[in-house]
Amino acid sequence: MIRKAETHRDVRLRPGVTFPAPSGARFPESDGASAAQVMPGAVYPLRRMVADELFSGAVAVIRRSPKAVLGVPFVAGLLNFGLTLALIVLLPSSAYTRLLTDPSAFEDPDLALGVAADAAFIWITFLSMALTSLVIAVAAAYMVLPTLRAAYGLHTGMTQTIRLRLRRVGPVIVNLLVLGFLLSVIALPVLFLAILLLVITLFIGVIVVLPGLFLALCWITAAVMYAPLTVVVERLGPFASIARSWRLNRGRWWRNIGLVALLYVILGIVFSIASAPLMISVAAAELVQGSVTSGAPSEWAGFAIFTLSELYGIVVTTLFIGLVGTVVSLMYLNARIRQEALDVTLLAAAEQVHSSHVEQLIPGSIDHLHQHFAEVNSRAAHSR
Repeated sequence: MIRKAETHRDVRLRPGVTFPAPSGARFPESDGASAAQVMPGAVYPLRRMVADELFSGAVAVIRRSPKAVLGVPFVAGLLNFGLTLALIVLLPSSAYTRLLTDPSAFEDPDLALGVAADAAFIWITFLSMALTSLVIAVAAAYMVLPTLRAAYGLHTGMTQTIRLRLRRVGPVIVNLLVLGFLLSVIALPVLFLAILLLVITLFIGVIVVLPGLFLALCWITAAVMYAPLTVVVERLGPFASIARSWRLNRGRWWRNIGLVALLYVILGIVFSIASAPLMISVAAAELVQGSVTSGAPSEWAGFAIFTLSELYGIVVTTLFIGLVGTVVSLMYLNARIRQEALDVTLLAAAEQVHSSHVEQLIPGSIDHLHQHFAEVNSRAAHSR
């Protein structure tokens, strides 16, 4: 159970309050010695942050723990690439392979009709896209771990990020599936109404529909973007995390919607620029396949271009997930600071961190807060 603002502000003044430890949690004994590695505010300011500080703080987190912030998304991209290769090998039809490796395949009407009539192909393609998005979303959720550890100036490695909350991967996946289902239920009628409005107004309503859809996208993103993070950090369930994400936006809806819109615009521009090499590679693939000799099969040339394009996409996705995941994580911390005075609690708890405990420490997590409040209550009881 996560305590609200009054708990974070007043618990140290109420020694009679006790906090039951979560099941399975182990808290080592601390002698109150301060760890030399713990430096609150060394990476980004441990206080309420404005928009430019969120972005500069995200860059600082990446510089502090590059292996975690960039390594985890890179591994996720490699997993997706391996999934694509497995589908190429396992699918009996050559349509999937041709769509991936032959740029001119999309211009073939016979192939398009064949693919549209193949229900198994459609389902496999849909599932592969869902799995790819799921892996990327899980990697983005785990960016909160190096971000929170950076609040104490702590470095985080790639394998360390995974080990810290390895058992929360399953709950995060369940949460993302629930979110995907709920968003699909909401999105389908909204898109139907938008298309109906466009048809009725002879596409004149595009002036209103497109900005309205973009605003709705930003609002929905802001409403649920903290949910996977709370599953990782606060050990919440799939539905409780969605409610928690909604509450963390309280009083800052329009600011968060504006930040999300800014992220979408920036990323749209970046992806437009980054897609230029991919377009060049597609053109090169067409030239290579058009001029390939009879002794060298064009499939191998197309597959080579496809592999290079996928690896380039992995690099771009890694940078995208690292930056966006860190910014959203800082927004999550900022929301807790504003609503729960978490900065005060973290500064007080930093004085009790022992050097032997920093490797497993996640500042602001449910385990960290339980340990801190238990020590505060214990000291208060002894001082009576």
